Amino acid sequence: MRTQRFSYLFTITVIILFATIASAHGDEESSARFSNLEILFIALTLSLIGFLLTATKYAQKMTVFSAYTFSFALYTGFVHVLLGLNDGILLLGGCGVLSIISTPVLFTFSDSRMKLARISLAALSIIMFFAYFVSNHDIHAILEDYLGITTKISEIGILIGLLIHRKKPHSEEE
Repeated sequence: MRTQRFSYLFTITVIILFATIASAHGDEESSARFSNLEILFIALTLSLIGFLLTATKYAQKMTVFSAYTFSFALYTGFVHVLLGLNDGILLLGGCGVLSIISTPVLFTFSDSRMKLARISLAALSIIMFFAYFVSNHDIHAILEDYLGITTKISEIGILIGLLIHRKKPHSEEE
């Protein structure tokens, strides 16, 4: 148990260290140490590691979210945190997603709290999905923003995962 908490603390420390050297938008390359492509690879790598851990080693702890939903949420959360240093709204959304998915892993939830966590993640994903299109009016810029598009695909994956696992008892959610 102590080793598991240490690994969570280590992961949070790495995220914070990466977050200090990311930029909020791709057009500010001169001040960024990581490009959008590097942020994409960092988020994909951490999401894949999260999926492999939750699908194998920590599968018994995954009572609220499936491994796929957890992995999609990790990707979305990490991208928003890494992009959100110069934009508080992105940072808030990313921290919100990461806290929603990490709390059930660290603590045991009752059925009502499991439902609340799922609803919270779904609501936050929907808000982030539509906020992207509201804040970006240029369709040409949206089509060229591969980081934004992959994040929106991930948010759709979160919603699909939550819909698929919404009626299953938590003991069957693998």
